Amino acid sequence: MAFALTHGPLAGSGAIFALRTPRRQRLPTLFSGDGLALLGIQPGRLTIVETRTEVDMLRAGLEAARCPGVAAVLMESEGRFADYDLTASRRLVLAAEASGACIILLRGDAEPRSSGAQTRWTIRSAPSVALEADAPGWPAIEAELLRCRGGPAGGRWRLTWDSEGGCFRDADGQAPLPGAVVPFSRLRTDAGDDGAEQRQVA
Repeated sequence: MAFALTHGPLAGSGAIFALRTPRRQRLPTLFSGDGLALLGIQPGRLTIVETRTEVDMLRAGLEAARCPGVAAVLMESEGRFADYDLTASRRLVLAAEASGACIILLRGDAEPRSSGAQTRWTIRSAPSVALEADAPGWPAIEAELLRCRGGPAGGRWRLTWDSEGGCFRDADGQAPLPGAVVPFSRLRTDAGDDGAEQRQVA
């Protein structure tokens, strides 16, 4: 979730809508005002919408994306999400292009599928690096760019949380910018993923 919320277009003063269907979420996201502030997001910008069905969530997300003054629409689902097909994704893309809103769909425990998304990422948890005196390290993730419209894909990076900058960074200090290929340190392609939590940004 933090990887998605540090997406560049979320900066500014526009409204952010977070939509979900609680009955389908095993581990629903719990937003914290202090946590949002660490990400550079004013908590007052956030509106949380809980819908009865995923169809209702898509409809509400589409309406929000069409509204002027909305900076981002964040939708969260678990599992297959059958109602999110090429038609639904294309409608969201057109709405975002017209209004300038950033639309982010988080899909947990889901296989990649075709969509009209500009980029598609897979995010997995990764072991942290211990600090001095063997203290627990900062959270770490593995980010893989599966698709990038109009550009190369296939990059894979290990990122560590930067508490001062409020974002994830690679070992070289470069911040991730979803939607563009950035100079993250490449991971070995044979690195294991067993037991890692996987979430897709599509």
